Amino acid sequence: MGRIREALAPVARDVLAEAMFRSGLTRPPRAARTLLTVVAFHRVLPEAAFREYPISPIAVSDVEFVWLVDFFRRNYTCGTLAEIHRRWVADEDPGLPFLAITFDDGQLDNHEHALPVLDRARMKASFFVPVDAVDGNTPLWHDQFGYAARRLLASDRPSALQLLAEVGVEGGTEDDALVLAAVERSKRLPSAARLDLVGRLAAAAGSPRPEWDGIMSWDQLRDLARGGHEVGSHSVTHAILTQVEDAQLEREVRHSRDRIRSELGVPCESFCYPNGDCDERVAAAVRRGGYLRAVTTAWGTNPPGADPFRLRRCDVPSARVRDRGGRLSEPRVAFRMSRLHPGPRP
Repeated sequence: MGRIREALAPVARDVLAEAMFRSGLTRPPRAARTLLTVVAFHRVLPEAAFREYPISPIAVSDVEFVWLVDFFRRNYTCGTLAEIHRRWVADEDPGLPFLAITFDDGQLDNHEHALPVLDRARMKASFFVPVDAVDGNTPLWHDQFGYAARRLLASDRPSALQLLAEVGVEGGTEDDALVLAAVERSKRLPSAARLDLVGRLAAAAGSPRPEWDGIMSWDQLRDLARGGHEVGSHSVTHAILTQVEDAQLEREVRHSRDRIRSELGVPCESFCYPNGDCDERVAAAVRRGGYLRAVTTAWGTNPPGADPFRLRRCDVPSARVRDRGGRLSEPRVAFRMSRLHPGPRP
């Protein structure tokens, strides 16, 4: 019975999504009329790199991104988080509902593959960057983990499984699922233990970073700012802020803002919590740090009066923009970004 339910689930999702879309229940002009919708992206990759990237739930292909931008353009009033949030709070009625487009982590592919699409569509977006990674062009820990774990599983599976077992992940499933599970479980480790495990995986795997991978430079971020896009803070080190001491929390929040303002010569009004982790202490530090708003990874849209320092977002991973036949699906995306969706599914 379990296999039958699993086989029927994509059919049921497609039928339900199509029915709601046809009825208008999930079409954005109706479903999101008074809401602030914030969409979250991380990686936009050409097909070959997309297949190589180990953390698929935070990636879309460049073809999918072109299609999504067109869907957004036709159904929403789109822009940066700063602009759209200000207009939404002011209770403007733009005709189509408000959508802020955001990117986390400052990845090079955002500049190479997402920016040209946005510029052709004359749409602006917000890019949240961890400033230490920009300074050093260093991959963030979750990417280092993913690249190393996938490479080591292919070259020395026993050693890889031994290391992954430290976070409670064992063999018995496909490698991509093992890597995703290990990345998620490693988030529960204290920062020092997590980085130590990443370092040991990378050392065992040997130079696992793909040639196409990278972080945007300050010059590329200046290019974004000159083009009217927003550059916001994603902290200094991409630490999970609920796990750090008060002194580091203040530095992660304030120094990142100061660096962005100094390097780019523009305001830095918006913050993005690394990994989405936020509690009262972290939100208070961001508020004290001079920001006007902050986004989480908590699922959903934002009703009028939503806390500006706990804004929710919707992700649209590659696996959820296509129907069971592999076709790009407006009903699927509209359902996922609506209030009727039951919650995030990677």
